[in-house]
Amino acid sequence: MRRGFASVALFLACILVFLPWWWAPVLGFVLALGATAWVDKAVLRSALRLAFVLAAIFAAAVGGSAVAWSSGLTWGFEVGGMLLARLLVLWLVAGVVSRSIDADAVLGAFRRLGFERLGLVFGLALNALPRLVVAGRQVWIAHRVRSVSRLEAWKSLPALAEVLLAHTVRIADDAAGAAALRGHSALVRPRQATLVCPAPVIVLTGRPGTGKTTVLERTLEHLDRDGFAVAGLIQPGKFQDGTKVGFSIRDLWTGREALLARRTSRESGQHGTGFPFEEEGLELARQALAFVPKDAILVVDELGPVELRGQGHMPALRRALESRPPRVLILVVRRHLVPALLAALSATDAHVIDVEAGGNEAVARVVGLVTKVTGNTDLN
Repeated sequence: MRRGFASVALFLACILVFLPWWWAPVLGFVLALGATAWVDKAVLRSALRLAFVLAAIFAAAVGGSAVAWSSGLTWGFEVGGMLLARLLVLWLVAGVVSRSIDADAVLGAFRRLGFERLGLVFGLALNALPRLVVAGRQVWIAHRVRSVSRLEAWKSLPALAEVLLAHTVRIADDAAGAAALRGHSALVRPRQATLVCPAPVIVLTGRPGTGKTTVLERTLEHLDRDGFAVAGLIQPGKFQDGTKVGFSIRDLWTGREALLARRTSRESGQHGTGFPFEEEGLELARQALAFVPKDAILVVDELGPVELRGQGHMPALRRALESRPPRVLILVVRRHLVPALLAALSATDAHVIDVEAGGNEAVARVVGLVTKVTGNTDLN
């Protein structure tokens, strides 16, 4: 009941702040303030932080000054005050909505109206808003601490904007990947499947640096002990002083290994990456995918943007699947690429496992799925 009344009050506040009379935005602000304090005091404390209030006052002062210069001081004060009230009301409403509405509920409503993709984007944006606010606050605090003076902090705002944009992209990637893991495919542009696999597919995913290859190596140790034949390739990282400087290729059937890529600059890299690729490593990858024993598990670590554009390991993988379908196909892909992979994949059965849920749990789930889909329930 309380949340229902608060929702009505916030809706009325949104209408009032856009009415032309000076008292309407003020009344809307009072209404939004009371409703927010009633339903979610945490939002009220967050929304009325000094930094945002000062920013809103600054924006209103700029707008009011422009109007005062052209139409008179009285009208400038009125417009500035109305703009300030609108900013504060919209910020309060956004805070309450982002904490109260679930993306799945929004998606369901938009799907019934025939706008599934719009609903998914809107729902994910609402759920991501609190993370954006937290990230923005942390970035500003770090920026202010590093700045010698307040003047220097304001001068370097363009650099701060780049950092905030990077955080926004990261949060958006996480949101899209999480949506794909929950079965939502509306963000992916429909297209014809380009990777056809008649065998069950297990997709091992996670963000960069979360240990996907490590989990895969531990999984392969379990599968080897259980008597499964495994072929394909794995790409262990090459490190120097704790920093990843490249990748190598290891043929899982023969054990042969070769350098695949070494990090350089994006300008001198290939395929839009910061890595020039070694022909020796690419040839070993082609050989690893060219020979897949009968009833073997085929592993490809990993499929990246290059493969999803049809290059890299993708042609050799397609030929392998066409010539001799594996018992199970295990693919490794970064989380934000899961929607694109699922859109390109045509398989009888596909399972997505996120390594960030826990390395040991991910290993157990992959081994359990392989045992289940192959029918070898008697294996230990």
